[in-house]
Amino acid sequence: MTKIRIDYRIENGIELYMLVDESATKVDMSGRSIVDLDLESLVKCKNLTELDLTGNWLRTVDLQSLEECPSLERLKIGSNLLSSIQLDPLSHCTNLIFLSLDVNKLNRIDIRPLAQCCQLEELYLQSNNLHEIDLATLSYNSLLRFLRLDNNELYGIDLDPLSHCTRFQELFLEQNKISSIDLHPLARCENLEGLWLRNIGILSIDLLPLKDCNNLLWLDLSENHMKTVDISPLYHCSSLESFMIDETVPLMADIELQNEKWNPVLETYHSRVFWIGK
Repeated sequence: MTKIRIDYRIENGIELYMLVDESATKVDMSGRSIVDLDLESLVKCKNLTELDLTGNWLRTVDLQSLEECPSLERLKIGSNLLSSIQLDPLSHCTNLIFLSLDVNKLNRIDIRPLAQCCQLEELYLQSNNLHEIDLATLSYNSLLRFLRLDNNELYGIDLDPLSHCTRFQELFLEQNKISSIDLHPLARCENLEGLWLRNIGILSIDLLPLKDCNNLLWLDLSENHMKTVDISPLYHCSSLESFMIDETVPLMADIELQNEKWNPVLETYHSRVFWIGK
């Protein structure tokens, strides 16, 4: 069986290499203290479905060779030191399902090449230094289910592209600097299960778009600066298992719903609710 050689250098300057079968479907180079590597030989791995570079010391990585890996489904480059990365080669990886770039030092990223990754389901960009991100490309990723952008420095975000992601399940935005957010695009995400908005700096929020999210299980609005929140739309979220909001935030609800049967999780908040008539 033909072997290919992947050269790399670790943090103390020692040059090493890894031998991989040309027919390999998975290449795992995680946790090797790699500071530099050459992926060029991967052009011969036509059956490669997974590449794992997690937990190294990479400051840069050239993905050009992945253009020749059309079967690639999972690419993991989390927990490195990347400040930027070019994703253009991934436009050829049309079977890509999973991409993780979390726990790096990314201050910018262009995800437009992912428009060709029509099978993409999971995108992890949490714990970076992103100040902004254009999600427009995600309107082409209709199968997307998970998006993590938590623990960044985002000052704003347009969720409109997610309205095209009809299988979308969880959005993580906690620990950012977003002062306002429009949830209306999520009204079309009927499979939404989790919405994590803890400590993002919002002063108010309209929950009406969540009225049709019948599968919503978790909603976290804690550690924000909201003066009041109308929870009436959540009456329709019968599957809700967890609702988190600070005790200091006054809650409102439509008085016509006062005597209706609410989800038990929300009933525990009724003593704090101001029932408002029309």
